[in-house]
Amino acid sequence: MTEALGFDPHDPGRRAHYGEFYGLTELPDAPLFMVHGNCQAESLRVLLHGAGEGSWHGVRVPPVHELLAEDLPHLTRLLNRCSFVATQPVASGYRGLPLGSDDILTATPESSRAVKYPVMRWTALMPTLAIVRAPGATDPPLAPYHDLRVLVAAAQGKHSVHLEPVSPAAVRGSRDESLHQLRTRQDAHGTVDAASLFEAAGPNAAHVINHPSNEVLMGVARAILAELGEAGEVTDPGRVLLGGIRAPIYESTLDALGYRAEDLEGGPREHWIIGGEKVSEDDVAAEHLRWYARLPQVVAAGMKRHEGLIRAMNLIH
Repeated sequence: MTEALGFDPHDPGRRAHYGEFYGLTELPDAPLFMVHGNCQAESLRVLLHGAGEGSWHGVRVPPVHELLAEDLPHLTRLLNRCSFVATQPVASGYRGLPLGSDDILTATPESSRAVKYPVMRWTALMPTLAIVRAPGATDPPLAPYHDLRVLVAAAQGKHSVHLEPVSPAAVRGSRDESLHQLRTRQDAHGTVDAASLFEAAGPNAAHVINHPSNEVLMGVARAILAELGEAGEVTDPGRVLLGGIRAPIYESTLDALGYRAEDLEGGPREHWIIGGEKVSEDDVAAEHLRWYARLPQVVAAGMKRHEGLIRAMNLIH
């Protein structure tokens, strides 16, 4: 069970990390809040917590994909004490549990306020990156993202691939589609606006497609406070919140989007940065091709899910 989850829910270190949630650490006598969602949730909690200056306290909770049935009593206990909750749109009955955003909001007291923020994905700076889910597979090795150029090579039975940048038109098309999808999600779920923040951040909008920069995250945190009618100054925490992995960003991509290379923090790069170490894009591609050969269902799922984007970028010749 633990191996299938990808983490040990009973690991003492993990439980201590979420000590307030699990009742291992006493909660302060202050208004409480929680942020519910994926990996972006904890970064927003950090920013909102800092903006409170002791006026409120953000409780660190596991991301939604790690919450289990045994966690529900702890979640209910916390929700009953929250002054406000920020949640990403999550489908009701997620993974067979009452963890959807509407489930969460239903479980909060009438006196608790709530705001939704969107699931943030931005492919403008790395147009060939994608997320693929397939039964029986976790994330690919080295870099836990899929490059559609490599995926196509695997679908064609190739054992190697030469990674070429996509055309300027394809870059702009990816940016436009990413913007459209984000705005559609925002409108559908009534969330605060993040799309405008990605546009404004330009070349420094994201580190990978689902890891926004501090600039964007800070803007979303400010929008959450504004929606709640709360005062508070959101400031940079002095560290990169979601910078543990950074995808290649080509100079040609920046050119296609009208950005100057010198405006990208650290400059353009054709390598990954994983845990602070440079990792060759070719090495990642080779490792992924070997992984795809063992898991053809991932290739099939990825080709089906991203067929339109693959054709729009002319990745199949």
